[in-house]
Amino acid sequence: MLPFSKASDPVAQAAQRLAGAPVRGIEEVRKGGNSRVFKITTAAGAYALKKYPPNDRRDRQGAEARALAFFARAGIAHTPRLVAADYDARVSLISWLEGTAMAAPSDADVAQFAAFQINLDRAIDAPARGEIGPAAEACVSGARILAHIRARYAPLAALSEQVPDLQGFLRARFLPALATAEAHARRLYAELGLDFDVDRPAAAQTLIASDFGTHNALRGADGQLAFLDFEYFGWDDPLTSIGNFVLHPGMELTPSQGAVYQDAILAHFGAAHAPRLTALLPLYALRWCAIVLSDLLPERRAHRSGANAPIDDRGDLDARQLSTADRLLARFERD
Repeated sequence: MLPFSKASDPVAQAAQRLAGAPVRGIEEVRKGGNSRVFKITTAAGAYALKKYPPNDRRDRQGAEARALAFFARAGIAHTPRLVAADYDARVSLISWLEGTAMAAPSDADVAQFAAFQINLDRAIDAPARGEIGPAAEACVSGARILAHIRARYAPLAALSEQVPDLQGFLRARFLPALATAEAHARRLYAELGLDFDVDRPAAAQTLIASDFGTHNALRGADGQLAFLDFEYFGWDDPLTSIGNFVLHPGMELTPSQGAVYQDAILAHFGAAHAPRLTALLPLYALRWCAIVLSDLLPERRAHRSGANAPIDDRGDLDARQLSTADRLLARFERD
């Protein structure tokens, strides 16, 4: 950890301003694709300082602040607390959570993730309904999932003119899969007497972390998981929690582990949702494909650079993201 000596450094200035106690050290602990995270050591203890992207259409800082206020009010354990925030500078000081990064999750770990999602739903109160907005890219109807996919597809199609492997994947795999998945989902929705294009009513939505997986969890000394990073938090269809978690490309869940999470969520929200999940899972997979491939876009690489994240060799990145997208599609093409 570097000593607190650069008074002119913006991060050091923010730490000193928000901590309310002498700052003794600053260490950058996460160089992610979005926000940067620093461990701030002060005379009063340790904190996490998050520096949110300066040019982002999403209010990541506000979404996370509202999530943390909800957790504190509801007494939801194993989550951080907001200490102070500077919204003009886009920095927040958050309580420090001790723990180790997770490797491959166990069945018991997956059950803890499911329990956390269920606890969020059980804790919903009137202030949450009035203060918290939609989750990032909320998937509250089939039409909205399609809109998210198509919005991400358009710049990928433009890029593919210069990237033959991407162009081949989009034409041979992605577009046929999208057409099949949409037709499949619309047919099942019609059989259920539901309108694929109409948003789920507010009363049928729940609060989800949205970006939810082992990358946003720490294992405590007692084996309990702590959950962090709620920049995408908000209201969504409960089934989006399943699609976001069991298909998350940053994790390697076994089929049985995916079932642990899925079955727990359906048991809580009602098994009547299962036919809708059958309709929507291929679309969730295609949405993840589009998200994964969006890392190939020049603006995404610039965003990662601004977050001080490692920048991969272009050829390696293309191959890895295309391979991940291929795996996401393969499980549904076999069905």
